[in-house]
Amino acid sequence: MFPILKNRILGAVFAILLMATAITSCCRANYKCKGDSLELRFRLISSTGNDLLFGPGRIYDSRQIRLYSLRGTDTIFHHCLPGPNPEPGKDSIIYTDMEPFEVLYVKWNNADTDSIFLQLKEVDASPCCPDFKVIETLRLNISDPLKDGNWGVFELRK
Repeated sequence: MFPILKNRILGAVFAILLMATAITSCCRANYKCKGDSLELRFRLISSTGNDLLFGPGRIYDSRQIRLYSLRGTDTIFHHCLPGPNPEPGKDSIIYTDMEPFEVLYVKWNNADTDSIFLQLKEVDASPCCPDFKVIETLRLNISDPLKDGNWGVFELRK
């Protein structure tokens, strides 16, 4: 059928070339690779379970929240926006996209600031896309590590 396949060496070279062609052709497609940014979605909840940012028991104004990180002596602010919670029936949440930093600071108001410690995990994307990082766990100040909850939303307890 294929005379080239009768010779083992030529057959192996043919197989390698066929695989390389398949991989490079898949990389030429219009893939949307995940960039080197993280999406963080969270709620701030009191120890009794009240939402501190939204709803009738709120004590912070979600429009005043400032999320930032430090790179050496530079302060890098990360844009945060309130938005709908993907979990039906729950109060709104805060969304932010940022570079993969391991320590963030959140200023709830002029008098109250906390630290957020992220443990990042590198994900092997594919042969066609670069690897990227995701949040594996998160700690608010010295709390126990939290994994993202329902619908990818972290519930920070204060």
